[in-house]
Amino acid sequence: MVVDKRQGNYSVVKNQLLNTESREAETLVSLAESMGGESGTLKDRHLRYLRGKTMPDQTVRYVFADIYEEQNSLYWQLIHSSIIGACSFAVLFLFSILLSRWAVKPVEDAWQQQRQFVADASHELKTPLTVILSNADMLEKDRDIPEGKNRQRISHIKAESLRMKQLTESLLTLARSDSGQETAVCAPVDLSFIVNSSLMTFEPLVFDMDKHIIYDIEASLHVNGDEKKLRQLSDILLDNACKYSLDKGSIRVTLKKSGTKEALLTVSNEGTPLTKEEIRHLFLRFYRADTARSNIPGYGLGLSIAQSIVSEHGGRIDVSTDGSRVNSFMVRLPLQE
Repeated sequence: MVVDKRQGNYSVVKNQLLNTESREAETLVSLAESMGGESGTLKDRHLRYLRGKTMPDQTVRYVFADIYEEQNSLYWQLIHSSIIGACSFAVLFLFSILLSRWAVKPVEDAWQQQRQFVADASHELKTPLTVILSNADMLEKDRDIPEGKNRQRISHIKAESLRMKQLTESLLTLARSDSGQETAVCAPVDLSFIVNSSLMTFEPLVFDMDKHIIYDIEASLHVNGDEKKLRQLSDILLDNACKYSLDKGSIRVTLKKSGTKEALLTVSNEGTPLTKEEIRHLFLRFYRADTARSNIPGYGLGLSIAQSIVSEHGGRIDVSTDGSRVNSFMVRLPLQE
């Protein structure tokens, strides 16, 4: 196409575009001139143009090429590439799932066997321990046995049997929790009453240990939960505070509403400050942070049980330390709506 551009007006002198009238050709030239540049694309018209130099007679040669087939080919190439990419991603995703399941299955099987072994062993130990305790009680009440070493041996048998029974019951609780058999029986309960009851039980023990307990319990905080398990949770936290507080140290217990939807139970004690590493492992089974106090009775299962109880009730348990001497356990439970 040859265009005359004298005095800023464009007129087509020669048009060799197929099926294009002069008026339409002039429109194409105007569009190309408005875009500027030596070359470009008129996307709406499916044309690519190339502008030549202005000749001495003020004519310019424009070359237009139909790119409809090219654009159509690129469009379908993009569609096909997207489909192939999506299918490939789906296949790889499914393959990765199958591969991960295959890799993890031995670990899952081993973990399941371990849980089953713990549950079975704990259950099998429970009956003979009950028999031993019953016989120890009978021997302890037998007046024909004189005071002395024999009675001391009976007391030792009873004490160790009680410790073993507590261990097996703790292991059974965790085994049921792992298998999903241990579920909280949810009903409206007064958490304030539960914590107060637990405090009344521990007050004499704290007094005998020459320690101090301070508490501030907000009345009538109700939650949906299992009363027995919530009492166990409160007992575990108080027992832990008693064991690991300093001699003549203080224990502080608070229960209050946090916001409008949560009850916050905080149990703090003065003791050896926990490190970040200890806090990270504190809820692991059989883990005991304070190695300097290995003579303290217990198996390191209490906090694991506490965590499982809180989880069953849709709550959260956290640990914090002020870095000097106070360690705090905070339990958040959703309030009854």
